[in-house]
Amino acid sequence: MNQKKYLLITLSVITVCSNIFAQTDSSDKKKSYFKANLNYLSNAVYFGRKDSAAVPYLRTSLGYYDKSGFYISTGAAMLVSPNETKRIDLINVDAGYNFSLNKLDVSLNASKFFYSNASFAVGSELKGLAGVNAGYYIGSISVNGGAEALFTSNIDYSTSFGLSHPFESGEENKKLTINPTVQLNAGTQYFNEAYYEFRKYSFTTSNSGSGSTSKGKGRGHSNTGNTGTTSTTVKSVTFYDKNRFTILDYELSLPVNYDAKSWGAYLLPVLAIPTNPANFAIDNVIQKEKLSTAFFAEIGAYIKF
Repeated sequence: MNQKKYLLITLSVITVCSNIFAQTDSSDKKKSYFKANLNYLSNAVYFGRKDSAAVPYLRTSLGYYDKSGFYISTGAAMLVSPNETKRIDLINVDAGYNFSLNKLDVSLNASKFFYSNASFAVGSELKGLAGVNAGYYIGSISVNGGAEALFTSNIDYSTSFGLSHPFESGEENKKLTINPTVQLNAGTQYFNEAYYEFRKYSFTTSNSGSGSTSKGKGRGHSNTGNTGTTSTTVKSVTFYDKNRFTILDYELSLPVNYDAKSWGAYLLPVLAIPTNPANFAIDNVIQKEKLSTAFFAEIGAYIKF
C-alpha cells in the first residue's frame, strides 16, 4: 500500500474518533485515579521478531487516569538477563484518550521512548509512536483493530486485527476475566532495518592491534570476533524489505486479569508466530532473516489510588 495513502487513512480514522470523543459525555460515575504497576516480561518480542539473546525486563510505571478518558503515564524497564549487567534499558512516556460509545471502545495513544545505547531489543531504535485502536462487540465476541505510525529515522506504518471472547466471573469490583485472543499484525520494517544496522550488526570493519581502538558507529551487540591481536567487525548491512507492507506475525494469547476496587493482578502469555522473513545483506552477501516461533509472558500487579 502506498505510504501516503496509508497515512491519510490513519489520520482520517484518528480525526473521526476524535470528533466522536468530543461529542461523547463522560460518565459522572467514573472517577479519576492514579495507577502504579510492577511487572515482569520474560522476553521483549516485537511483531514476532526477537534478538538471538532473550531480553527479559522488570518494569514499573506510574500513571494518572482522568475520568474524562485522558491518561498520562511514565515507566522504566530494567534488563534482568543473567548474562548481562543489570541496567535501565528503556524509559517511556505515554499519553492518550480512552472512551466508549455503545459497543465501541476506542483508544487514541502516543508514546515516546528513550532506549539505552547498550540495548539490543528489536524495538530499541524506536523513538516513539502514535495510533488509534478500536474494539467492537458483536454478541460476546470482541472485534479489535488498530493502526499506528512508528518513528525511527523513518516512519513505519502498522495495522492489527484481532478477535477475542472474554469469560468473566465475579462482581464489578472483584472480577476475574479470561480473554482468549487471536491477532494478526502487519506493517513495514524500518524499525527492523535500524535494529539490524545499529544494534545487531553495529560496527564498521576495523583492525585493532596492541594499543589501538576499534572505531564503530553502532550500539547494542558489537559482533566482534577476536583472533590474536586483530579484531574484525561487520562492514555494512543492507536491508531490502524495509518499505514492504506485509503480515509480520500471528499472535495467540490468553490474558488473565483479576480486578478489585483498588488493586489487580494479571498474567499475559503470548505465542507469536512470525512470518515473511526479510532479506538483507552483510558485506553484500545476501541472507534471509531467521525467524522462529516465540513464547513469552508478562506477569504483574497494580494498585489504584
